[in-house]
Amino acid sequence: RYFLLSILFISWIYNLSLHKDRFKNPKIGFYFWTTKCKIPKNFSFKAYIKILDIGYDSKLRIIKTKCDYKKDFTPVIYIDNKVLKRYSYKKLLNIITKYTKNYKKLQFDCDWTLQTKDKYFKLLQGFKDKYLTATIRLHQIKYFKKSGIPPVQRGILMFYNMSDFLDIHTKNYILDLNKAKPYFKDFKYPLPLDIALPIYSQATIIRLGKVVGLIEGVTKDELKRDFIKIKNNFFKSTKNHYFHSRIIYKNDLIRLDMVSIKDLKKSIRFLKRKLKQPINNIIFFRYSNKYKDIFDKIKIIN
Repeated sequence: RYFLLSILFISWIYNLSLHKDRFKNPKIGFYFWTTKCKIPKNFSFKAYIKILDIGYDSKLRIIKTKCDYKKDFTPVIYIDNKVLKRYSYKKLLNIITKYTKNYKKLQFDCDWTLQTKDKYFKLLQGFKDKYLTATIRLHQIKYFKKSGIPPVQRGILMFYNMSDFLDIHTKNYILDLNKAKPYFKDFKYPLPLDIALPIYSQATIIRLGKVVGLIEGVTKDELKRDFIKIKNNFFKSTKNHYFHSRIIYKNDLIRLDMVSIKDLKKSIRFLKRKLKQPINNIIFFRYSNKYKDIFDKIKIIN
């Protein structure tokens, strides 16, 4: 009897250690989110490549990514929620199937709503022969009983864009841990989750108290000229000028939203504590030479 108990105890400890290692050391991946995909030859992380962008702008728009990456990767399909409102899931199923016949796994990215969830979930069920993952927003996590749970093997929790970028008082639109915490009160979600984290930066243009535009990929160094820092991550234009091909007027404000390695580490620690499950993958949005400084430090993220 004692021998059997000892064996069971040792087995439990061993399984716990495996679980702990898996919990601590997820695989790192990057989203590639451009229409022309260029992946470095020495790229050693998992690649998640947007192969289709399905949107609506007076008519159905289907943009296919040009990419010659020969290694294994996860194909991602982005679907604008407007498309789900206007077209049947059968039409979308036929379109997507035509482009994805040769893939054994797919990831879908769609911010579905109560109005479109049934159609979206039926669309996902049309790919039962593939290994499916789907992105999930914070509000869909917190209110999953209303939002529904997509019929996929794993979810990808999008842990960014958690504030209102139109609110001029927003501190950091991209990543604000204090804004995220309320979504995890009494956290319970029946689908296993991986996480997606941001490494991009974004400048929000504020004119006369209103947000009038966004520019991705702006750095602090670019704001040293023709701008003065007024507080935290807010900068004021000192003259009329062009900036990233956009007209900026004197006294326009720029809110520079960006993330640091410190922010990412805090987020990962928080999520590991809240999810209470192994995190197999951490996917960073998105790979670009613009973010090389932070990309070089990703290896120390765990």
